[in-house]
Amino acid sequence: MKNKSIENVEIVDWAVGDLPIAGTGFARSGLAAAIGNFDGVHLGHKKVIEAAGTAAKIAGLLPAIITFDPHPREFFRQDDAPFRLADRREKDRLLANVLAPMGPARVIHVRFDDALRSTSASDFVTDILHKLGVRQLFAGIDFAFGKGRKGGLDTINAVGKSIGISARAISLLLDENSAVFSSSRVRAALQAGALDAAAAMLGHDWAVTGTVIRGDARGRTIGFPTANISLGLLQRPAFGAYAVEIDLDEGGSRLRPLGLGVANVGIRPTVENRGVLCEAHLFDHDIDLYDKRLCVRLKAFLRPERKFSAIEDLICQIDLDANAARQLLPKRA
Repeated sequence: MKNKSIENVEIVDWAVGDLPIAGTGFARSGLAAAIGNFDGVHLGHKKVIEAAGTAAKIAGLLPAIITFDPHPREFFRQDDAPFRLADRREKDRLLANVLAPMGPARVIHVRFDDALRSTSASDFVTDILHKLGVRQLFAGIDFAFGKGRKGGLDTINAVGKSIGISARAISLLLDENSAVFSSSRVRAALQAGALDAAAAMLGHDWAVTGTVIRGDARGRTIGFPTANISLGLLQRPAFGAYAVEIDLDEGGSRLRPLGLGVANVGIRPTVENRGVLCEAHLFDHDIDLYDKRLCVRLKAFLRPERKFSAIEDLICQIDLDANAARQLLPKRA
């Protein structure tokens, strides 16, 4: 069991077979917990988390989030294309930002493995929720769990009654067109380059996050040095050029703004393909960002990625993209 903290939010990894958390200082008198995958931490997720926080305050419990790592989709469908809306570190930061105003809080990442997959719905209540110190559980109305996804919130209330665990369904958040806020819809918006639609569901701009890797330094030779980040398991947005805001992740819940810029997300069809990269150019600064962790917020989609017949044509287009990004982005103080 590994622990870390972001401000007053304590975060732990837990797996079936680990020692119980209930009765320890981590769980104190018990948890009012939101449960789900929480990929991207969109506004629908925040509604469930805030319901748990309100209940915790009333009942004298600790507000908490129970989520799963890896995402069950990665476990069951390992050949799927990358789809995560946030890597683990960014997910923890986003969850902590939601929980922090509630006072001391907890995040539990339950390992999704064969042991968890084979746990029956009733055993999930008695052997997992009970051991985690859950007293009240909150989830979307479509939440299902246990072997074969045979358990629902009514299962928790039936099985948990004798051990002091209750569950409550939270209605799904709908937009003005009565469409449900969902991670799947956010992914579809990003694939379409519809950043405003994605941000409206997330409640924040979507970002490529990760550590800057060493590349071929081609950008520096043509006057546009870039910080390159591999997308790894992150969702692929529409490939192309973006106006961006770039922040430095120094740990904790807050980020340090570096400035504005332009980025290409894609496979670099004009030059060597080194996998799917975000190549971000920071305006008006020349900073060594190698091995630093960045948050590159996609603010506006400028154009689709395309192959150029000559490097001179690529340089000309990057210059046009940079000028377009400067016009679109607000000046940072």
